[in-house]
Amino acid sequence: MEPFLLPQLGELQALRGAPVLVYSSTIHADAVRIVYEGLQRMRPTPRLDLVLSTLGGEVTTARRLALLLREFTQHLTILVPYQARSAGTLLCLSANTLILGPMAELGPIDAHIGSAGLPPPDAPGMISAEDIRAFRQMAEEWFGVNREKDRLQVLALLAQRVFPTSLSSFYRADRLTRQAAHELLRYQLPESEEKVLQQIVNQLVGGYDAHDYIITRAEARALGLQVRFPSREEEAVLWELAKTMRQQFLTPAVQPGEEGTVGIIMSTDFCARQVRRWVDAPGGEPSGSQQEESGPSPRKLPLLSWEFDGE
Repeated sequence: MEPFLLPQLGELQALRGAPVLVYSSTIHADAVRIVYEGLQRMRPTPRLDLVLSTLGGEVTTARRLALLLREFTQHLTILVPYQARSAGTLLCLSANTLILGPMAELGPIDAHIGSAGLPPPDAPGMISAEDIRAFRQMAEEWFGVNREKDRLQVLALLAQRVFPTSLSSFYRADRLTRQAAHELLRYQLPESEEKVLQQIVNQLVGGYDAHDYIITRAEARALGLQVRFPSREEEAVLWELAKTMRQQFLTPAVQPGEEGTVGIIMSTDFCARQVRRWVDAPGGEPSGSQQEESGPSPRKLPLLSWEFDGE
């Protein structure tokens, strides 16, 4: 696969008059190096367009990607044809301008921490810091817990279920998210008062009652973000680009033994694919009659790696 086989990428670049980088993947640390290599080939430029498609990822990596992009351009535009949720929304705050299509979805940026090892054993895989914060509000609104003595009992009950240092981890993750959002938002709203920035951050972190709430482009504009709707030509090219990426290049490997592409970072002369392969896990042999009948059959685990096309 060669990156120039995506005609929409060249069309968008000609239409916009600026270099275009496509990022379609989760936001994890291993992608920073790939973006850097792509930016090196593009070289610093006064204007840079980033077409972003992601369901989220790591807060620290979103911040790192944003700062890296700003090293290579004075004016960053992020274009979202479909989804840029969670940490993707955090990354969007670093753009001078957001171009959001009719199907564009941003999302809340409340911090999440894995619940592995936390009671109860059937807890969800990830817990939001906002869920912890909402516990006290729920106790007050639903059960009338409003005396100071009762509030202390609620805190004691929470500390019994969640180890105190885990509670402080939620607190620190929340602070980190807010600090990163405020820092990046300065790129988009450099002249805004601190009060305005804080209102936007507060809404994005704690103003919605579900992490999967969909923030539409109209809501993002009303929130105060620098949102522009694409022209008819931009919208058509962006949506075709998104469809082509999904249909031709992103082929997730679902079953053990399959290989698939789950992420892509590309420009007109650079392309890297995130490939998922299944590898044998040590000690993953079946037990009992199954092992006796078919012999050892190692358990399969997914392995993600980035590969460069044309090299």
